[in-house]
Amino acid sequence: MNLIGRIERRANLADPWLVDGLMAALFTVAALLTVFGEDIVDGLREPNGFAALGAVVCSVPIAFRRRVPLTALVVACAACAVHIGFNFPEGSIPTGILLLLYSVAAWSTTRRAVVGLVCVAVSLATIVVFSTPGLGPGPLFSSSAVFGIAFAMGIAMRSRRESGAAQLQAANERADLEAQRSATAVAEERLRIAQELHDVVAHSMSVIAVQAGVGSHLLDEQPERARAALDAISDTSRSTLAEMRRLLGVLRDSDGARQNAPAPTLAELPQLVDDVRAAGVPVTLEVDGARDHIDRGIELSAYRVVQEALTNVIKHAGSPTTVRVCLQHRPGRLAIEVSDDGRGLASNGTGAESGHGLIGMRERVEVWGGQLSAGPRPGGGYLVRASLPYGEEP
Repeated sequence: MNLIGRIERRANLADPWLVDGLMAALFTVAALLTVFGEDIVDGLREPNGFAALGAVVCSVPIAFRRRVPLTALVVACAACAVHIGFNFPEGSIPTGILLLLYSVAAWSTTRRAVVGLVCVAVSLATIVVFSTPGLGPGPLFSSSAVFGIAFAMGIAMRSRRESGAAQLQAANERADLEAQRSATAVAEERLRIAQELHDVVAHSMSVIAVQAGVGSHLLDEQPERARAALDAISDTSRSTLAEMRRLLGVLRDSDGARQNAPAPTLAELPQLVDDVRAAGVPVTLEVDGARDHIDRGIELSAYRVVQEALTNVIKHAGSPTTVRVCLQHRPGRLAIEVSDDGRGLASNGTGAESGHGLIGMRERVEVWGGQLSAGPRPGGGYLVRASLPYGEEP
């Protein structure tokens, strides 16, 4: 039976038609040689052409053992029963039946495999009825045991093959899921970096544009103030380039480690307000309360919301007299307000949800389960409100 297993494993590596055809030819030649070469004892008939035909019909179905295994077994069993029923020497014919029974168990459904086993049992019973010489209770029992072992090995081979296929399918599904997760992570990271670049570049370019206008206007009359404006442009440009290098470094880093300067947090808000104030915008910062252990992602989102709101003030508010940034650490929640008394977005024909800036702010807030509102103030100007949860509220 080990030989059958080795043949089966080799058969899986080659073309099934070719392998099974060669096996059928081999078993046919062996059946003919053993049938005609077996000693004729009492009760056996001298093999003739009919015996040769029986040996061929018993062996040729092996060529179809994997395509129609049950049909091949039934044909072989019927031919074997007729062959032995005429008291011709059996030779190696039962070995072919053994292989076909194994094939039915290995390549058919459980129901068909049981039908094949019943077919073999019926064939053995038929042989007993015909009282084949030399087939007493002992040989009959041993033959039945050998056929049972072949059937069990076929069932085991099928179970192992199905288990391997299931494991392979599960591995492929896990690989597909992992690939989808990786693609999602890459898309989310690209979106995050795009938001970061937008916030950094939009804010810095707005500050540079304002300072450039101030410097150009005061270049002849107040060169000192013009020089201060140029210094502010220089500082803003350098800081912007540094932050862009940090973001691009994330893209270039193959192992995902972020080795450059850390992302801004709430601790950098005073510097942001100072930079905007240096650009000529009268900004005040108010912080109410304090809270430790806020998630750095929430701090970054809060910083970017304030930065984008101040950028919109620079771009759209005209010449406000008051710009107020207020942070309140409430129980389990960070509240942000940025208000001004300028002309707001509406005067430019821009709605509250236009542009990528406000959309980006809303996405940054909502990703943490927060809320954001932005729109004109009743008394004039513009108001941005954001609420970011960072813990359990009482």
